[in-house]
Amino acid sequence: MPPVDATLIAEMFDRHGAALVLYASQWTTAAEDCVQEAVLELARQRSRPDNPAAWLYRVVRNRALNTLRSAQRRQRREETAASEHWRRRQRAPDPQSSIELKELLGRLAADAREIVVLRVWGGLSWDEIADVVGGSRSGAQRHYVQALEQLRHLWEHQPCPKK
Repeated sequence: MPPVDATLIAEMFDRHGAALVLYASQWTTAAEDCVQEAVLELARQRSRPDNPAAWLYRVVRNRALNTLRSAQRRQRREETAASEHWRRRQRAPDPQSSIELKELLGRLAADAREIVVLRVWGGLSWDEIADVVGGSRSGAQRHYVQALEQLRHLWEHQPCPKK
C-alpha cells in the first residue's frame, strides 16, 4: 500500500468532511473535534487504508461513541456526587431547588463558581483549592466568601416560583 500523503488527506477532508461532521453529530456535540482527530489519525498511518473513506467513517464513529460514553460517565459522576453531597447532609435534594441552584451557579463568574464547586462538592481544603486555581489560601477563602454572598443575593432576589 502507498503511504498516506497530504493529497489524500485534503481529498478525503474536502469530499467527506461535512458528511463526517453530520455523521458524528448523531452521537456528540463535539462532532468537529471527532472529525479533526480522525483526519489526524489518518495522517499518522504508515500506509494508506484499503478504503480511506470507510476507514474515516469508522474512526469518526468510534471517536463519537467514545465521546458520548465519556459525557454519560461524567454526567453520572456529577449526579452521584450531588446525590452523595445531599445524603451526607441527611436531606433529599429537591429537584427544583437543584435546578435553581445550578442556574444561580451559572450566573457566577467562572473563577468564583470553580471555587464554590471545589469546596462544596469537591470537599477540597483551602490549600488544595489554592493549588488548583493557582492562588493563595487566603485568596481562595476570600473568593469563596464573596461567591457565597453573591449566591445568597441572587437567591433572595430571584422571582418567586409560580404555583
